[in-house]
Amino acid sequence: MSYMESKSKLAAVIGCLVLMGCGAVGEKSAQSDSVNTNNKSKTTQELINYTAEAGLTAKQRFTKALEKLENGEEGQALAELNAYLEAVPRSNSAKNLVEQITTESTQYFPADFFTVDLTSGVSLSTLAKRYLGSALKFYALAKYNDISNPSRVDIGQQIKIPLTQLAKTIRKKEQSITAEVVAPEAPLAETPEADVVADTPDVAETVKEAEVEIAAPKAPEITASSLIDELESLNSKGSFSAATEKVEALKSFGEFDKKTRNLALTAYIGRAKELTDTDNKSAANYYADAGQLNLINGESLAAFKNFKLATNLDQDNLQAMEDMLILQKDIADKFHREASSAFRRQELDIAIAKWDQVLEVNPDHSSASLYRAQAIELKARLDKIKKN
Repeated sequence: MSYMESKSKLAAVIGCLVLMGCGAVGEKSAQSDSVNTNNKSKTTQELINYTAEAGLTAKQRFTKALEKLENGEEGQALAELNAYLEAVPRSNSAKNLVEQITTESTQYFPADFFTVDLTSGVSLSTLAKRYLGSALKFYALAKYNDISNPSRVDIGQQIKIPLTQLAKTIRKKEQSITAEVVAPEAPLAETPEADVVADTPDVAETVKEAEVEIAAPKAPEITASSLIDELESLNSKGSFSAATEKVEALKSFGEFDKKTRNLALTAYIGRAKELTDTDNKSAANYYADAGQLNLINGESLAAFKNFKLATNLDQDNLQAMEDMLILQKDIADKFHREASSAFRRQELDIAIAKWDQVLEVNPDHSSASLYRAQAIELKARLDKIKKN
């Protein structure tokens, strides 16, 4: 094959790659336009004119409701959520989502707001989790920003964050100066000798008081610091049952800092492993507790894995299942966006690796499977041309 022929074929394949990437973008735009048209100020009557899909399990139905809501198809999402609530009437997550759909954003959130710019890997879900206390509030946040399709947001896009009490607190922490200036202590004033003599207690009285203290020693005070030291020691010995008791005792001292959360994570996961196969329900609860701590730490993937372990051990742990599905959607979509971006930049190895991560989290992600196969095929063709 001549140099010009090789160059021509390489250009053709790269052109195909770009067109496929553009095709993917065009497809997204078309979906977005369709959603925008279908979701313009739906009335209550329009929202209830949808029928839930028949034959779905509770898990499948909650997943479908999230997918529909992320794509802005609130009518179908509402139908699925109402059907889900018939099967799982105590689901606060489903009730929360229904409220977001049926309530005007001006009534759901305060009018005052501040703005943030979307950065790489950040979604409406992650913003809702940080500033509003729950990733589930992504749809209310989308409505607040007049975004009809929450899954279609761009890096650099400005998002309004309603000034709820939590958002104010988080915002204040972000704006505060981390390094505090400590004022120098004033020098100690010299005490006149006469005052020293006057305030000096009788020696015999002092000895008597000391003898009383020695005779009746006080019990050591239980502090957060002492409990943390005990927790750390118990974890190192593998005494996870006792360690989890220390974690519960620490809760009375308020919120955990990062070090304490990590110690609690070790205790919860260690205890969960001990109980697996003997008390699956309790093991599931410990994995779910670990997942919640992961979320506070900002460890979404670790949280997803712990919620998944909890769900596998106890199918009745509906909160763990819902938390897992919410994270599954958010994490998979994040990796899919990153993979699609790499695909359009012709960085095929990165794109394939990202789609592998998508499929690890959600094996049923059809778009990831399709585009991954296309990327592998194009990579093979490019490698073949380069060799020739």
